Amino acid sequence: MHSSTTTKAKRIGVILPPTPGEWDGKSTAAPIVWKEDGKYYMLYQGWKDGQGPRLLGLAESEDGLNWTKYGENPVMKTSKGGWDERGFECGSLLKLDDKYWLYYSGFGVDGKIRIGLAFSEDLKSWVKYEGNPILDVDPLSSWESHGVAFPSVVKGTKEYRMIYCGYGPNSMQLGFATSMDGKLWSKYSHNPVFRQRGWYADSLCEHWDAGIEVHQLLSIGDFFIMFYEGLGNYPHRYNIGAAYSPDCRTWARCPDNPIFPLTEYVVKQDMSTVHPWLLLEDMILYYVEVIGASALAPHRICAAHINPDLINPLAQRYLSFPLWEDRKISAIGETTSAIPCTGFRNKAIYLISACEGNVHVQIDPAGLNQWNTIYEDKVVANKIWRYKTYEGFDRIRLIFLPMKNTVASAWLTLEN
Repeated sequence: MHSSTTTKAKRIGVILPPTPGEWDGKSTAAPIVWKEDGKYYMLYQGWKDGQGPRLLGLAESEDGLNWTKYGENPVMKTSKGGWDERGFECGSLLKLDDKYWLYYSGFGVDGKIRIGLAFSEDLKSWVKYEGNPILDVDPLSSWESHGVAFPSVVKGTKEYRMIYCGYGPNSMQLGFATSMDGKLWSKYSHNPVFRQRGWYADSLCEHWDAGIEVHQLLSIGDFFIMFYEGLGNYPHRYNIGAAYSPDCRTWARCPDNPIFPLTEYVVKQDMSTVHPWLLLEDMILYYVEVIGASALAPHRICAAHINPDLINPLAQRYLSFPLWEDRKISAIGETTSAIPCTGFRNKAIYLISACEGNVHVQIDPAGLNQWNTIYEDKVVANKIWRYKTYEGFDRIRLIFLPMKNTVASAWLTLEN
């Protein structure tokens, strides 16, 4: 089990509890928080009893810590007979041309979860996109055959990017999708891009993130930063972690995961922390406490101050990027993601392939997308190939040209 005592957060406390007797009388959860014109806003999900139905509410604040719930909550309700008839899960929010775009999950009568989109001009009245759901389950992909949920979306200069959670038999992992208009989405062909470590129900599993759900995706400098929750082995407790990627396709976990301390030292040991959302401007992490190990336990929204190093990949002491995991590679060859590595002295690339081939290690010295091959070598089948360098440069990548179609894995480690 994880035994780190690294301090990455300082708890503030509960900032949006349930309101007894109201629509959110059992739980408040999954906050989406942003600051606009000097005022703070929050969309969140709440439910009255059991596990649902989960509806969406709105709250406002002058300081980000003291919140007032909108008097006419909930602001979005389920659609009778629709794909989201049994409730919602919050996802992420964009503001485009004075209109709010809410990406969210819906529970269907068939028991599956799908991803949809809704629009609003005032945060209080929402219109669901007529083309919902915008991302459906793939019955042929076992890792997401039961549901897709928790869409975390960012808009770039060329495309929209989404990290989402997929559910399948013994699987809670993350996938990647892209869109040119934010409505029509294409899933990445090599999903899942962020994998669980073991399975939480396995009594021999020791990892804290043996089941994974994403909750926020941020674009900061040369990296995407992701906040996610992981489900560990008995007593099946959730915790929160961070991960880093240059392109949303290859992710490195923060070496100090999970983030501590987010609960009071006097709380029950089976309490979980879930649903992370960072307000970057104030460096406040909003999250949810689950008061007990049961899925039926009450939830309440909390806040904590976090260490700024948590969102700076280059401030970490060590990073490990799984470039390929059992990737099918044709004889044409393939190139890995380009990984920024400024500030890391030790850089090592590893590769193992089912058949022999040739590798080219390339670097981008100044981050200008000018790639130079600094090393070439042959790979022996089923034997780990390794290359280390201490040279300074901005980015590194690997090109592998197998002799025939093969399955290969590759990873990069960076260390100060």
